[in-house]
Amino acid sequence: MRRTLTFTVAVLIVVLSVGSYTGYTYYAGLQSQTQIVGTVTQTQPRQSPTELRVFVASSMNTIVTENKEPFQTDNNARLLFNSGGSDALYTQIVAGSPADVFMAADFKWLKQLKAGGLLYEDKYWNFTTNVLVVLLPADNPKNITSLLDLVKPGMRIVIAGWTVPAGKYTNTTLNKIESTWGNPTSSKYKGAQWENYKTRFIQNIISYETGVEQVVGKVVLGNCDAGVAYVSDAKTLGGSKLKQVQIPAEVNTLGIYAIGAIKASSHPNLAIKYVDFWLSNEGQSLLAKYGFGQTPSMVSSPIWAAWVAESAPDARHVSHRNEMDGSV
Repeated sequence: MRRTLTFTVAVLIVVLSVGSYTGYTYYAGLQSQTQIVGTVTQTQPRQSPTELRVFVASSMNTIVTENKEPFQTDNNARLLFNSGGSDALYTQIVAGSPADVFMAADFKWLKQLKAGGLLYEDKYWNFTTNVLVVLLPADNPKNITSLLDLVKPGMRIVIAGWTVPAGKYTNTTLNKIESTWGNPTSSKYKGAQWENYKTRFIQNIISYETGVEQVVGKVVLGNCDAGVAYVSDAKTLGGSKLKQVQIPAEVNTLGIYAIGAIKASSHPNLAIKYVDFWLSNEGQSLLAKYGFGQTPSMVSSPIWAAWVAESAPDARHVSHRNEMDGSV
């Protein structure tokens, strides 16, 4: 009887011990699982980048694409560029194409968007400038050295279409030449060789392109004898593959670039951040590096002062968004 009791007690002790150990192991496992679950909960996956659609003038395509990474990284964004002639981009925006930011080579298009109530907060900013230059193939087979050479019979010239900013500025420059250097009644008349300059120039045009990139491309390939584009294009697109003939400030045309966020943007705050980037000192330095910005010869000339006075306030160049906007 005593042995049986002793054995029963021993078995009971073993059972209780095993049960306690099993319970502890299970509890410890729960704690371990809770800690693991807690750790997983605290580690949030990175959100997908926010897509920002930027409609950009073709003359700025190189600079925006080559300098997109810092902005994308800092803002967890993905920049989607739609490049083309500013007139065509404007038409797309008015027609309802999804867009967040518009960077045009002529402030006219931002001004019209504002008039139509299509700009975020009804504002835009004139943020940089550009001037025209005559571009030539590297071998310059026609030996072009002056603007007068362009109106010789048989020359093949390529320009941007008249409605594209670069084409519009080219037309303005041709009108200036004809009304001053080629006008016998003007105090700036330079002789009979400049008369009817515009007519003779147009007779030599073999192609009107949709943007300056196409103009530069044809010059580089030697498909024409000369093309009219921007100074920035000569620096960023052509390089050593091109030669140049400068257009004097007296008859050159200063292009005013404008930028703004679109009212229908799905991400207005991010759009304004991108606008601010190009208005910042960093953005302005990049623009200068790529050949944009006021040139000393143009800014110091009486033509520049008169032009700004005539076009003010829209034509004024600004470096910071809080200094001036298109609503002034």
